Amino acid sequence: MGAELYEFEAQENASLDTTRILILRQSLGDQRCREIVEEVVFHMTDRLGLLQTAFEENDLEDVSILASRLAGLCEQIGLVVLARVARDLVQCVTVGDTNAISAVGARLIRLGEDSLYSVMVYADQSAL
Repeated sequence: MGAELYEFEAQENASLDTTRILILRQSLGDQRCREIVEEVVFHMTDRLGLLQTAFEENDLEDVSILASRLAGLCEQIGLVVLARVARDLVQCVTVGDTNAISAVGARLIRLGEDSLYSVMVYADQSAL
């Protein structure tokens, strides 16, 4: 008698508050808004990569710093759920809950990738 193996994909859809980008566009104009969104996406990509490295090296101080910076970047362009998860990770590091750090960190990386994709798709659709 054999056992069956079930695989579950962990996937969570990103939530993009497009109002933030629209406010940026209205207050700064199309060109400057595009530049800011592109810059934030670049820095988010960089921070997510550095965060993954910090996890691999078990450098919790860097994990906390990077997650905090990532939360600030996310807020700028309306990725409020990703910002909340990043702040949750900072809190997990602060209290030293290693199990939660691993779980929330993995969620942050997954959601971060999807969030970056959603920003880029929105930017293309709205002709940023």
